[in-house]
Amino acid sequence: ASPDVRAEVWHWVVEWYDTHVVYRYTGEPIQGEMPRYEIGSLPEGYEEAERREFSNYVSVIYKNTLGETLYLDYSFMKQGSALNIVTQDMDVHEVKVNGCSGQLFISKSLEESNAITWIDIDRNIQFIVNGFLDEEEILNVAESVFEK
Repeated sequence: ASPDVRAEVWHWVVEWYDTHVVYRYTGEPIQGEMPRYEIGSLPEGYEEAERREFSNYVSVIYKNTLGETLYLDYSFMKQGSALNIVTQDMDVHEVKVNGCSGQLFISKSLEESNAITWIDIDRNIQFIVNGFLDEEEILNVAESVFEK
């Protein structure tokens, strides 16, 4: 394979272990400010409660009237960064979110939330939605994420 193809392929690697998955990133440092993403189709009763912005990471917290939380986190895939997701007591399914490959993590316990993550390789951003939503709801929420 050509050096350009190898470089494109190795920008991120997913490592699967018995109890967790690790997403590791390589590549050039990313310049510029983080874009602003929001959930377009929030479940009934949820609204944005807090937004935490850092140079390479944003966390948006949504709450409903019962105090339940829903998180939208996204970060640049940059050299030396990694993301760990615990998979113990989770069913994991491969999914597509608006054409981007990802994984859906469905908890076997009612006490643990579900999550979905996907990587937009064109923008070098990994997204995660985490909350106490069922499989269909969390996928719909993920597919409604948009750049404002």
